[in-house]
Amino acid sequence: MTAPAWAWALLAWCLLMTAIILLQGKLLFGRTWRIRRTDPGPAAARRRAEAVWLDRPGDVRLQGWLTTPLDAVPRRLLLWFGGRNEHVAWTPDLAGWLPDDCALLAFNYRSLGDSGGWPGETACVADAEAIAAWGLARLGLPNDALHLAGRSLGTGVAMQLAARRAAASRPAAGVALITPFNSLRAVLRRNPLIAPLTPWLRSPLDSGAAARALTCDVLVLLAEHDCQVPHVHSLALVDALRHAGADVTVDRLAGTDHRSLARTPAAMQRVGSWLSNAA
Repeated sequence: MTAPAWAWALLAWCLLMTAIILLQGKLLFGRTWRIRRTDPGPAAARRRAEAVWLDRPGDVRLQGWLTTPLDAVPRRLLLWFGGRNEHVAWTPDLAGWLPDDCALLAFNYRSLGDSGGWPGETACVADAEAIAAWGLARLGLPNDALHLAGRSLGTGVAMQLAARRAAASRPAAGVALITPFNSLRAVLRRNPLIAPLTPWLRSPLDSGAAARALTCDVLVLLAEHDCQVPHVHSLALVDALRHAGADVTVDRLAGTDHRSLARTPAAMQRVGSWLSNAA
């Protein structure tokens, strides 16, 4: 007896949902299609960039870039966390907008670029802890010299790391969040296809919960138009941070959207001036 068409459709839908659940780490963190360079800042000629590698348990090797000032000893480190599909080899361009005493470090998430392993919240936040410790040790800097910055998906990783370091009495000096969300689960619920799967989400990246541990300076940059992370989600996180005692500055940059914001000169200059004022 031949099964009715609706039964085959239901089976196909169930198989698709199962595949999404099993592959969610890769689907959430994406893949790096290309390196998207941007305008190097005014200090670009005074910067040196080098490829760096970090070995992690399980024979996983992470690919990154460290950009340092040529003629000054760095007193601070900005650790950058990219967004979905972001190849962080572009970050030396961002470094040219930073103060002369600030180094910049960024690593590709697991499975992005030439980084090995499989991405997910647990693994990537553990990697972030190791990266922060490695970067500070490499530059001979104290714990209070660390600043964090993230874009979109990377804001969730940055917030989790900031909360962990605060709980361990090693708080970050400041956190810059570009198009952040309060909860990845809440953002994904906006998609009617994915919403039924959110109870099985293994990478919720609950920034609102992490915010309770933060009392540092926080810069939030919002795009003028953002369809991926509507402002209501970002502003909910701002409210949670302020309620916890963080000093939050919110800027909305005209002429930008979710994709373009992080690499616009105005946004990079804003991150640089935020760091300069924190000196």
